[in-house]
Amino acid sequence: MNRLQAIVLALCIAPASALAQNQEDAGLGLDLSGNEKKPQEETENLAEPPAEEPPPLTSTAEAPPAEPLAPAERDVTLDDRVKSVQRKVYLKKGRFELTPLISLSVNDPYYTKVGAAVRGAYYLADTLAVSARVSAMQVLPEDDVRIAKRTFQSRIFFSVPQWSAMGNVEWSPLYGKVAFLNDILHFDAYLLGGMGVVNTQMSGEEGRGPSLAADLGIGMRFVARDYLAVNVALINTSYVDQPLNTSKGATQNLMTLNAGISFFFPMKSTGREAE
Repeated sequence: MNRLQAIVLALCIAPASALAQNQEDAGLGLDLSGNEKKPQEETENLAEPPAEEPPPLTSTAEAPPAEPLAPAERDVTLDDRVKSVQRKVYLKKGRFELTPLISLSVNDPYYTKVGAAVRGAYYLADTLAVSARVSAMQVLPEDDVRIAKRTFQSRIFFSVPQWSAMGNVEWSPLYGKVAFLNDILHFDAYLLGGMGVVNTQMSGEEGRGPSLAADLGIGMRFVARDYLAVNVALINTSYVDQPLNTSKGATQNLMTLNAGISFFFPMKSTGREAE
């Protein structure tokens, strides 16, 4: 009986031992598969290094300081600055202007009048001046006079002015600037009008003295320096005279183109610091 119990007990223990052995083998297989995957994962980690994270942005980051300009660049920058509204730098109020002039008649096809003049002006305001002009003239015949007399038997009545003295009021309503030879010139345009006397060849012969005359003209000044300007004017001087070879008086119009150099005194204008 005991022997039979021992055999039954042995039969019950054998299947339990086999089941435990199978479970251990299964556990070993899982562990071995896990060990085989570990080298592959290490290779992948070596092939692809981890990406670096960008540094965090901070609101307190400051831009690098700008490099200082070189002296030449700084000078160019200052020179290139242009004021939107510029003051007038050519001032004439309280100054005296002295102008030697040469004159040439432009309205007589038969006789050319050439001469020289001296003009002086004092500026009561920057746009208003009183001036005086003294001129000496000479009359020169053209070739048309010989042709008219010899070919057409014509008689030409003409006046022979010798000198004149005129007083004028000048008004300068226009002022501006112009570019000339890579420089900027200031200019002003003016109107003039006044009265005076003109002495002619017939004035002396008749013994009646100089004739009353009137001036009307326009002009422009181009300022080269604060004390120096180029003055150009077109002036018509009207007077009554008795031409040669006639006994009748007639109104004469002597239109001359005058050009000269103006000198200003004092030589320093009070507006130059505005440039």
